[in-house]
Amino acid sequence: MKKIFAAIFAVICFLGAQSASAIVAPTQNFYVNDYAGVLQEETRSYIMDHSVALAEKTKAQIVVVTVKNLEGMALEEYATKLFRQYGIGDKELNNGVLMLLALEERESRIEVGYGLEGALPDGKTGRIQDEYMIPYYKENDFNNGVLNGYKAIYKEVCAEYGIDAEDTVPAAPDYGSDSAIHGSDAAICLILIHGVICAVASAIFKFAKKSKTKLFALFGTLIYIVATAAIYTFLKYNPFNFECFTNIASTLGMIALFIFISVFFELGGGRFGGGGFSSGGGFHGGGGGFHGGGGSSGGGGSSRHF
Repeated sequence: MKKIFAAIFAVICFLGAQSASAIVAPTQNFYVNDYAGVLQEETRSYIMDHSVALAEKTKAQIVVVTVKNLEGMALEEYATKLFRQYGIGDKELNNGVLMLLALEERESRIEVGYGLEGALPDGKTGRIQDEYMIPYYKENDFNNGVLNGYKAIYKEVCAEYGIDAEDTVPAAPDYGSDSAIHGSDAAICLILIHGVICAVASAIFKFAKKSKTKLFALFGTLIYIVATAAIYTFLKYNPFNFECFTNIASTLGMIALFIFISVFFELGGGRFGGGGFSSGGGFHGGGGGFHGGGGSSGGGGSSRHF
């Protein structure tokens, strides 16, 4: 078991080194992903109400993402990967738009799907940023910069589909707020819960070692896997919109998988030998809330530094 936990520590270190290339996961609200924490509640609600209504009428999706930094990636690369990972816009129509704001790099980008490049060519998205967004960003008024830019994009997409942008948008349900629970407190509680699970699994392993009963060792492993999978799923869907949850979720999931594989091979032979366990899939989005339609981007759009 010492070798297993040493290997687990190595996995954690590896995940920490790889976190620089991580793309933030979509929140359950999907259309508003304020990881930088710069948007007011009224702005988040406005974007949600209009994006939900627009998607219902046209299948077009306008998604806003703010991040503290780009984790060492170039703005265009980050935006393209994020756009495709989220699947913004309809799969067939490719009518998605991404508004991305990176605070530390002080960079902004509007990424446009294939299907809307006629309505939002590179020149127009550049002008929208120059006129409606960048002046506010330079004053660190990110809330109004995002809101004004969103309104301009929304108006252009509505015009493309012959919809009056001034029409009253139906009141959307309460999508929830990321201020319900403090992020650091929630993360600490979940880590403590994870520690209790580890302690229970460890106690079962010790009993298994003394009794030399492989079944108890496997039972302890399964307890750990199921409990960790539940936490992983909760964090992966990120219902409270906390950036720290994404890395915690990935770490817990990798540890659980590694323990499962390690203990299985350690128990190789006997009644468990000659076979293996397989998974029919992984964790993925769409388990609640809003989600992308499978759209893609060919790199159209414009970038600005402010």
